[in-house]
Amino acid sequence: MVHYDPNTRNAAQGAPPLCPKCGSHKTEIVGRSNDLKSVTLRCNACGERSQMPVGKDSDQETAA
Repeated sequence: MVHYDPNTRNAAQGAPPLCPKCGSHKTEIVGRSNDLKSVTLRCNACGERSQMPVGKDSDQETAA
């Protein structure tokens, strides 16, 4: 039997950040800054690495 608790919140996964070079959504987070304010992304389509501030919209990254 499956139990359902309506008060439980499930974390929804957001869209992956877009690559600033090629626009692909095939990116992954490969690192984090020491101050925890930005992450390093790698695009699996073109290989570009870029920095993105944590908590910022995925379509507004800045290239490294």
